[in-house]
Amino acid sequence: MSAHEVVVTGAGQGIGAATAALFASRGWTVTVADLDGTAARAMADRLNADHPSSGGAHRGVGVDVTRENDAREVAAALTEAGRAASALVNCAGIIARMPAEEQDTDSWNRVLTVHLTGALNMSKALFPQLKTTGGSVVNIASVGSTFGLPGRLAYATAKSGVMGMTRTLAVEWGRYGIRVNAVAPGYVATEMVRSGLRTGALSEGALLARTPLKRLAEPEEIAAAIAFLASDDASFVNGAMLRVDGGLTVDGTF
Repeated sequence: MSAHEVVVTGAGQGIGAATAALFASRGWTVTVADLDGTAARAMADRLNADHPSSGGAHRGVGVDVTRENDAREVAAALTEAGRAASALVNCAGIIARMPAEEQDTDSWNRVLTVHLTGALNMSKALFPQLKTTGGSVVNIASVGSTFGLPGRLAYATAKSGVMGMTRTLAVEWGRYGIRVNAVAPGYVATEMVRSGLRTGALSEGALLARTPLKRLAEPEEIAAAIAFLASDDASFVNGAMLRVDGGLTVDGTF
C-alpha cells in the first residue's frame, strides 16, 4: 500500500486496534477514533513510535459515532490539516445479550445506533474526501449477517442492516469511484467474545466444534481482510461481503 490516510473507528482495542496497526505498518497515516479518547490517543502514540508516517503524525481522537457532529469534526480536522481520507473503516460496535422477549428498547436502540447510524454518520462526513481521493469504505458485518444469533437479537439485526447499507452505498457511490465493502468476521479472540465466554453466553467448545478450522480468529486476521478491501488489490471489488469466519457459515454438518 502506498501512503494514504485512513480513519478507523472503534480503534482503541480489538479488531479496530489491530486494523489501525496494520495500516500504519503499511505506510498509511491513521486517525484512531474511539469513544474512549484516552485509549485512542494511547494507540496513536504507539503507532507513532512503531510506525511513523511520512504523511504526518497518527492522531487519536475521542469520537461518539452516534453523534453526527462528532463525525463532522473528524472530517474537519483532517481538512484543516491539509489531509484527506482515502479509506474509512467503520469498526465501532457494541453487543447486548438477552432473550428476544426480554429485549429492552434502550439497549436495542443503542446497538442499532452505534452500528448503523454510527457507520452512516462517519461515511457521510467523510464522503467529500473519499470522493476526491477515490477512496473506499469498509464496514464490519458478522456471521450474524448470514444466520440468526439467539440471545443477540439487536446485534444480529444491526449486522444484517450493515450489509443493506454496504450494498446501497456501493451502488450510489460507485459513480464517484468510491468502493464500499464489508468484512464478516466469525468468532474472534477479542474482549467482546471473551465476555460472552466468561458469562456462559457463548461456549468455546461449541464454537470450535462448529468452526471447520477449529480455532478462534486473531484480530490481525480480520485486519488483513479489511486492509485488502481498502487496497488497490481490490480495485474492482464493490458491494461485497468477505467472510473471514474459518468456514463457519458454510458448514452444513448436522
